[in-house]
Amino acid sequence: MPNQFDRSRVIPAITLLFFSVMFNLFSSAQASETLMKTDAALQLHIDLIEVALKTDSYNKRCRGISTATNLHEVNRLYVTKYSITANNFIKDYINEDVRAFKTEREHTINKLLAKIGGCEKAESQEWVKQLKPDFKRLYEQAESDKLPWYPE
Repeated sequence: MPNQFDRSRVIPAITLLFFSVMFNLFSSAQASETLMKTDAALQLHIDLIEVALKTDSYNKRCRGISTATNLHEVNRLYVTKYSITANNFIKDYINEDVRAFKTEREHTINKLLAKIGGCEKAESQEWVKQLKPDFKRLYEQAESDKLPWYPE
């Protein structure tokens, strides 16, 4: 009888299929939750790099400080905590051309300073006083383990 089927084989197969589908749904829900946490943590690190570059560009343009102290601080954090340099982070997660990215950010800050009316206007508007607490807050969040992130 070729058209008949054996129920003893079908029911375990259906049960296995059901549990497989449920497991995949549960796993994908966990994966999307992990991805959302990772995205938030990754965005935190991207914001930290952006604020560090803004502050360093301001210091270079308006204060004559040529060293990128904030980016160096981020670099120390990344090297000690994640074993990755800030430049490698930029290359892997933001822009492959690190030099072009940094130059673009510096030009953006210079244009913004020109719109504001120069360094004196930026200082009178306490523009840099807004950057310092932002950098400190983002740095402390990246330093803590509240949003764990690890380079892949």
